[in-house]
Amino acid sequence: MIGALPLGSVSSPQTGMPAPLSEVPLRTIATIEPQTKPTAEEMKAAWRAAHPVISPAEAFASNAELGPPSGSGRDDNQTKNIHTEIKVNGKVIARLYNTGAVEIADEYRFLADEIDFGGDKMVGPDLAEYRAKGIKAVLQRYGAVMNDDPVGMLTAAITKTPILELLKADTALTQDEWLEEKAKQGPLDPGSFFSRTA
Repeated sequence: MIGALPLGSVSSPQTGMPAPLSEVPLRTIATIEPQTKPTAEEMKAAWRAAHPVISPAEAFASNAELGPPSGSGRDDNQTKNIHTEIKVNGKVIARLYNTGAVEIADEYRFLADEIDFGGDKMVGPDLAEYRAKGIKAVLQRYGAVMNDDPVGMLTAAITKTPILELLKADTALTQDEWLEEKAKQGPLDPGSFFSRTA
C-alpha cells in the first residue's frame, strides 16, 4: 500500500520507510496554450469585413426590407411599441419605437454613419420623431422623394427615383402618454437598452 506522507515523500511497501523521490514515477502534465479572445474592436472589424457598408444608391437598388419586430417581454422592438415605419419603394427599411429606439435594415447601415444616434439627448416619442426626421433628411439628400410631393412623384415615376414614406403607427404615443405609461410600468432595469443599430 502506498500512501501520501507530509513533505512530498511516499511510503514504501516496507513498513514506515519512505521511498526516495527518485523512485516515484513522475507524471507529465500537458501544456495548455492560452487562448486569446478577440477584443471588441477585433470582433467589430470582423463583422464589418463580412458585412460591408454599401452606398446609398446600392441600398436603394437592393430592395432591402427590415423583418417584423422580434422582441418580447419588456423589449422595445415589439409591434405594440411601434411609433413610425420608414419605407423606401414600399419596403420597411427602418422602424422607430415609442422609446426612441431605432432598427435599420443592414443595407441602410450608412444611415448610422451619417446620423449620430448615440449623441441624442431626448427619450421617448420625441426622440422617435427627431430620429425619423433625420433619417428622412439623409434619404432625401441621396435622392429619395417623399410620397406626398406631387411634383417629386411625377419626376420619380420617370427617373425611377426611390419613393420615401413615413408612416406613423396606430400604436404611436405622444410624449405625455409615453411618460404616463412608463410611470405605470415602474423603472427599467439599470443599463436596459435595445437597438440593432443605434
